[in-house]
Amino acid sequence: MKKFILILSLAALSLPALALPKIGAMRDLGEGILPDATRESVREVVRTAARHLLNFRKETPLSDEQRQQLKTVLETHRPETRALVERGREARKAYAAAVKAHGPEASQTREAAQKLGDLARDRALLMARVAVEVRPLLTDDQIKRLETARAEIETLVDEAMSAAH
Repeated sequence: MKKFILILSLAALSLPALALPKIGAMRDLGEGILPDATRESVREVVRTAARHLLNFRKETPLSDEQRQQLKTVLETHRPETRALVERGREARKAYAAAVKAHGPEASQTREAAQKLGDLARDRALLMARVAVEVRPLLTDDQIKRLETARAEIETLVDEAMSAAH
């Protein structure tokens, strides 16, 4: 479990903060909403992110000292992370309820959407604070691997966004 949390945290540092909807099977992602080309691009982004996440530990092993230091950093931020997860869950439910009850242009829906935006900002700032603490713990090679993975994923995200237009 600790290794899984460490891997997820490292992946979070390497990925931009994205607000993704709750999804079922990958094949259902955006079905009936997004064009097929866009859906395929989104699937490719998710696959690439997962591949980097799963391969990072194997390709870039951490020393015991790094593991302990990372564990300490992550434990320090655990209460804030949990609070953001809970706030996110509540905000998504409130937004969905506002859209259903009042429609997309209502002030209640706009307020709920603003809360989602505030949460995205708060997640990004938390990730930045964690990254500032984690980066000095990593070797130059580990940082380079994270940056390479991030660049590849960002390119795929840009391509997926272009395909949507």
